[in-house]
Formats: sequence, structure tokens, C-alpha cells
Amino acid sequence: MKYSLLILFILSAQITYSQNDWRVYNDQDSLIENVNTTIENDILFDSEGSVIINADPRIDSLVSIVAENPPEIKGYRLEIFFGNRKDAEKVKSEFLKGFDQYPIYVIWQQPNFKVHVGNFITKLQAEKAQQEIKYAYPNSYIVITEIKTAD
Repeated sequence: MKYSLLILFILSAQITYSQNDWRVYNDQDSLIENVNTTIENDILFDSEGSVIINADPRIDSLVSIVAENPPEIKGYRLEIFFGNRKDAEKVKSEFLKGFDQYPIYVIWQQPNFKVHVGNFITKLQAEKAQQEIKYAYPNSYIVITEIKTAD
């Protein structure tokens, strides 16, 4: 009795496994036709062989909004001065005469104004810039802040 139940169990498992294998195709042509139909339904081709993408027009407006208002990310800047507003504007104009390749920002943080330079994604970039300006601004130091990605 035990042996007959064991044999019955093994045969039933074999039969059910062979019926569940859906990846077996006897006719390769039907598989190719299914793939071609799927491609034709998803993408429209014109006569010259280029691709026409049908997209929601709101996507373009979102892309333009992000391009106009780039997100701010965590990055690094050099702080070259802090003090009163008059001196901060003077330092800014002097800096632009010698190092115009970096964007410069005058930031008010109560009770002082700070002059920050650059938009650096990595600390290594900020250190390189600090080495370039260290003779003119020996007291500059790296600060972690939100930077603009478009500059």
C-alpha cells in the first residue's frame, strides 16, 4: 500500500509539472508573430525609418520648469569673507576681477554678511579651488551648503 501511494504521488507530480511549463513553444512562428505584433502596437514607424514617440505634452512643460528652476543639492562652497555689507560687496568685486570663473554669492546671515564662492559637488573640487585662491584669500575655508546645479 505504501509503495503504490508513493508511485502514484511521483507520477502525479510528474504530470502536473509537465503541464505547468508554459515556456515550451511547438511553433516558433507563432512566437515571432506575437513579438512583432507587440512591437507594432507599442511604437509607430514612419516611412523613413525614424521613431515617432507619442508622449503627453505636459512632460515637456515639466522639463522646462525644472530647467528654469534647477533643484538645489548638498555641495560645497568656499567662504572667503564675513562681516558688514559694505565690505562684503567690496570683497565680491575684488574677487570677480581676479577669479571670474567661479560664481560668487553674498549671503546675509544675521548679524553678518558672508561671501561664498563656487558650486562644488565634491569636496575635492572645493579643495582644488581653495588652492587656486589661497594666496589672495588665505583665510578661506570650505563650507557645506545647498548649491545650484545649473551654475
